[in-house]
Amino acid sequence: MKEFFTVSYSDVSGMKRLPPRDQGHYLPFDSYPHGCPLGGFGAGTFGRSPLGDFNIWHIKVGAHIAEELKSCAFHSYQKQGDKVFTNVLTTRPYEDATLSRFAKPYSQKKGYYSASYPKAKYVFDDSSNPVEITCEQFSPIIPDNYRESSFPVAVFEHTLRNKTNAPAEASVMMSWANMTGWGFNDMRPGIQDNWFSFVKDTKDKVHFEKSSKAGKEKIASVIMGQKKKKAEFEMDGEIAIAVVGDAVVSTQPYFYVQGKGEDLCDRFYADGVLSGHNPPRMMEHQSYGAAVAGKVYLSPGETKKVTFILAWDLPIVHFGEGINRYKYYSKYFGKTGKNGWAMVQEAAKKYQQWSAQIDAWHDSIVSDSKVAPLMSEKSRNRYFQMLVNELYFLSDGGTYWDADTGDFGLLECFDYPFYETLDVRFYGSFPLLKFWPKIELRIMEDFAKTINLEYPEMVRFHMHTDDPHLPLPENKAEKILCYDHKKVKGSCPHDLGSPKEHPFGQPAGYTWQNTNYWKDLNTKYVLLVYRNYVYTGDKNYLKRLWPSMLSATDFMLKMDKDKDGIPENSGYPDQTYDNWIMHGVSAYCGSLWLAALHAMVRTAAIVGKKAEAARMQKILEKATTVFEQKLWNGEYYDFCEGNNDIMADQLIGQWYCDILGETSILPKDHIRSALETIYKNNFKGTVRGKWGVVSGKTKENKMVEEEQGRDVWVGANFALATLFMKNGMEKEAQEVLDTMSDIIYRRGFFFRTPEGWDTEGQFTATMYMRPNAVWALEF
Repeated sequence: MKEFFTVSYSDVSGMKRLPPRDQGHYLPFDSYPHGCPLGGFGAGTFGRSPLGDFNIWHIKVGAHIAEELKSCAFHSYQKQGDKVFTNVLTTRPYEDATLSRFAKPYSQKKGYYSASYPKAKYVFDDSSNPVEITCEQFSPIIPDNYRESSFPVAVFEHTLRNKTNAPAEASVMMSWANMTGWGFNDMRPGIQDNWFSFVKDTKDKVHFEKSSKAGKEKIASVIMGQKKKKAEFEMDGEIAIAVVGDAVVSTQPYFYVQGKGEDLCDRFYADGVLSGHNPPRMMEHQSYGAAVAGKVYLSPGETKKVTFILAWDLPIVHFGEGINRYKYYSKYFGKTGKNGWAMVQEAAKKYQQWSAQIDAWHDSIVSDSKVAPLMSEKSRNRYFQMLVNELYFLSDGGTYWDADTGDFGLLECFDYPFYETLDVRFYGSFPLLKFWPKIELRIMEDFAKTINLEYPEMVRFHMHTDDPHLPLPENKAEKILCYDHKKVKGSCPHDLGSPKEHPFGQPAGYTWQNTNYWKDLNTKYVLLVYRNYVYTGDKNYLKRLWPSMLSATDFMLKMDKDKDGIPENSGYPDQTYDNWIMHGVSAYCGSLWLAALHAMVRTAAIVGKKAEAARMQKILEKATTVFEQKLWNGEYYDFCEGNNDIMADQLIGQWYCDILGETSILPKDHIRSALETIYKNNFKGTVRGKWGVVSGKTKENKMVEEEQGRDVWVGANFALATLFMKNGMEKEAQEVLDTMSDIIYRRGFFFRTPEGWDTEGQFTATMYMRPNAVWALEF
């Protein structure tokens, strides 16, 4: 595998990490360290940390659990002559943990972790041990593959190398808990955060063994399930573990998860082979796990492989309000939850093919890169780290994929758990379009269905208060911002729903503000639809969505109160910077409006609507003149009317036009001047660019008062880097990208990249969707 990101175990343990800004609010998700996740799209995922332990669980779709399960682990036995060496394949120190008295973790002095999503590599090498063990793990996330990419399967290929000049024997064991039937405890009930803990059910568990042979390789498996005919609830089903290889394979169908390990480890750590015997006394209310092992004999300098497969057939997704749906992979394996062995067999046949396809994908990312050749070698390597590894969010972002409807969704983040938040996916949806375009088109079709609908439920928006006993404002305009329909006809919903409610059935789960009148959602919707057409060339898709694009645009025109061609911001945070107020014409929303009008002119012509094309062109010409007159100050575009602050995202509409290869919607000399001003003030003028491009600065190069204006948003930095690249400022783009890489990979944000951080070094909203804007650089 290509090792885009590599870090030593000691560096992971000693890393000086940035803290969350609001300890009480964000602390539940400050679950360092994260590793490359395992699991297919919508299958539920889990993470193995860079230290080797399994510690992050998104196995409940849409929920975050941080807990190290000691019973889920890899163990090694080695023998040379009369000396025996026993280890757990982790470098995290144990403290009175299950199984710990039989083996010690590996030393952090040697070995390293490497990750290139969806692959990760662990090198475990203790100077006293004769055998070096390397584990390469992955799930079959493969571009333009809509079958295997959904599988709840993980592969762990172990390479055992005899470092010495004498024969040695070595064995690796995989132990895993029977998690079927487990429940979940909501750690913050009544609050939007999706932070949960496990409820470890112990009833009605049943395990059985399966085996087969393919050539020299043997497959030995234990299937862990329940005494049920089929899955009925979330977490019902089977978990299968298997060992594959030309080795001495052995199994242990049961062991006590809550015990001290005698029933499992007495035998394995004696000679590296499992006994196959159950614990001496089977108890109804004990938690059980199972184990499989593979043992090889190594000549001096010889290398052999032992591979493990994990499959979790847990087909049901449970959302709030009693909603049960089926995961996408069940289209191929059925919905009974009795298909663990079938999954193991397919993985055993295909895992080498999957691995090669992933490696070829990584090679193509490097060879086909549009911007990497413009960078120095050092910066290029940092760039590929981010480009490849930010893709983790596609499986690990609370991902939902419905077997029956095809609905697909990523969360904004676990702290703001809303599916496909549109103002954020505007930045973060590029990799879906590039590698799984059918999914991207489907998501926008789901939004299209909502545009002309009104959801009559009345909602109190929290920016005012959710206390029903407090009076609403008397002013009609203020009242409607505080109490309104969940979604009105013509508006694009903020999102497709919350996992605590009924996602895809009840859009607009976000209730902090009334997003019906946000000034960026409808324009971003238009631009996303047009972008998807430009990339795929699917004219039928564009024709189907044209009516919704027209409705979305006309709805925006109703908010142009002075009829100057540009809808005005309303004096509350009515766009993605939802704590930052804009008044009148603003650079952010105004440039989006110009770009959306440009897309409407193009779309109308493509679908044969000449009158609409002419109407939109007329509005565009008028709006462009007004935008320039009201906001251009000779150096950059003012933040909004009456406010000459410098916003890093002021050219957001031009960003999309540049990506789409369209003509500039703004004068090119103005674009260049604005970019140079942003670079000088918002980047170089902020502690020498230590933190990245800050969202806002005053004309006098001081920090703005608004909190979000003092933030560095990772996705917005990637968007700006793209603009720099598109406008001949490669050096400036490289500096911004280097800064993002330094903070993500040297301050512990790998596989949990946040929305951003402030210039005090405090982060907000970890595991966030917007950083996948890094892929805009490749469009």
